[in-house]
Amino acid sequence: MVPNQTSSMSWWTQDSQERQKRNEKQRILAGVVPAIEKARLYRGKGGEIMRSAVSRYIECISRSKVSLMEKTKKSLLDTLYENMRHPNAQIQCAAVDALKYFIPAYLDSVIVGNNIISKYLALLDDSNVAARRGSALAFGVLPYEFLALRWKVILAKLCSSCLIQDKPEDPDVETRVNAIQGLVSVCETLTIGSPGPFFEEEASLYSRIRCDVLGTSFKALDDYSVDNRGDVGSWVREAAMNGLERCAYILCKRDSVNSLKANHDEHQSAVPEPYLVTEDPVSSMFDADIATNLVGGLAKQAVEKLDKLREVSCKILQRILYNQSYLIPFIPHRDVLEDIIPNKTDLMWGMRSVSYPRLVKLLQFSCYSRHVLSGLVVSVGGLQESLQKMALSALLEYVNVLEADSNEKRNTREHLLSCDFLWILQQYQKCDRVITPTLKTIEILLSKKVFLDMEDHTQNFGAAVLDSLQVELKGSKDFTKLCSGLSIIGYYASLQESISSRAFLRLLSFLTHRYPKIRKAAADQVYLALLQNTNIIGDDKMDMALEVVSETCWDGALEEAKQGRLRLSDFAGLESDSSILRATTIHESTQGKVERTSGVDENETYSSLVGAAGF
Repeated sequence: MVPNQTSSMSWWTQDSQERQKRNEKQRILAGVVPAIEKARLYRGKGGEIMRSAVSRYIECISRSKVSLMEKTKKSLLDTLYENMRHPNAQIQCAAVDALKYFIPAYLDSVIVGNNIISKYLALLDDSNVAARRGSALAFGVLPYEFLALRWKVILAKLCSSCLIQDKPEDPDVETRVNAIQGLVSVCETLTIGSPGPFFEEEASLYSRIRCDVLGTSFKALDDYSVDNRGDVGSWVREAAMNGLERCAYILCKRDSVNSLKANHDEHQSAVPEPYLVTEDPVSSMFDADIATNLVGGLAKQAVEKLDKLREVSCKILQRILYNQSYLIPFIPHRDVLEDIIPNKTDLMWGMRSVSYPRLVKLLQFSCYSRHVLSGLVVSVGGLQESLQKMALSALLEYVNVLEADSNEKRNTREHLLSCDFLWILQQYQKCDRVITPTLKTIEILLSKKVFLDMEDHTQNFGAAVLDSLQVELKGSKDFTKLCSGLSIIGYYASLQESISSRAFLRLLSFLTHRYPKIRKAAADQVYLALLQNTNIIGDDKMDMALEVVSETCWDGALEEAKQGRLRLSDFAGLESDSSILRATTIHESTQGKVERTSGVDENETYSSLVGAAGF
């Protein structure tokens, strides 16, 4: 044999041996997971650790593109499917991470893609809550080729899974968080992987993102669910804030590409700056309404009571204002916003002394004021004393402008603020989470002489607040809400205004309330109103009225309270108002009928109130 032929044969033999060794190693690697499952190592004390390790192992062999037989591919996909449905969140995340690399490495068939999509869509309605959590996350890592097959159904299903009202029978917060994360990731994958020219299907996709996805994320900002773990809705709100930011970038990038294309058609030689969005409200997907709601929704979270959410929302606002890749357009009062939220990394937005004094300045702009105030009242009227003190201080500093400023400026601020309070009372009617701290905030501001010197609007604001209180306090068992409402009514009863008689009459109606402590609180407000407003009762009867208020045992027998109220009504000349007396009598008779039929006496009802109040 010729020497060259011998050398060639030796090389071929060596190469063949190397291939055999490599194939053998890959065969061994491919058999690790089936061997673990055959040995039933998922059971027992270390089973959960083993599941996470298996998912990580599948991710590694997928990255390395280890050769697998079709049977092994199906087995590993089933393993990831089972791990994705596991109740342990870490196991779910490990399975989803592995799935991200496994599908592109081994699965490229349209039939397989359809089967996977159908399977995961079914999991979103599974009775097993862990399955819903895992599938919501899994959609976020599926490749464009799979998602494009049924993207409309996927977006609709994930949007439905993001909101608590769509699944009232099983409101699982982790599912909603994962659904928001998965939904935004799906949108990013579909828009990044889509073909270049803007065809009809792509226009429909961006329209869905603009209307459905953004709309769902904005609704998720109102998720204030509470369970034994506390404010779990904050997890959803945080995910929604991050999702809104990413969706804003998606729409702005689309607008920037359109701007580049339009400019290129007009000026073949001139190429605009990359990702510069032209503020054209006609052709833009991202418009002024979205920008206003985006900044307003983030600002609302930035003045609420959770330090973490204040930190997150303010940092997102920073990124939106100073983004280097995309100019986020149409933001109202952008120059003022940039002064309030400077491009500095050393600001600790979670600290109350940093966030409240800055963000409260947004109350001067009508486009943001309602968002900000509806979040601020939760802090001012909340139970945390230190938080309340800092938020209230910032609010009063905003209202009480410097003496160098004109009184007209303060009156304007009070007027705008009062209108926003009335909006909150209407928008969140019977929602105690917002209404109770709102009433507490109004009570505090009235004690600081705010809203009492707005000329004609003082009467209008007071009348609207009394109308709202009539709805909110009727049948309420919230002790804090009732006491705040009584204090507000007491302030208006003490004014030397025409509204005082109506407010005083409302106070008298609470003198026969079913809760003894509320009767006592109402009597205290009546006493203060009589001392401060001599127009309610004539001077000749004032001493007798004060004596009745002070000597009647309001928190004693209900019959004694009724007699005392009738005497005060007589002194105030209210006995002629038959409609009021009739309404009050009907209320008392209905209340007595309920108490008689229920067989529960007044003291037991009061005990339940005290227990609910936490005393």
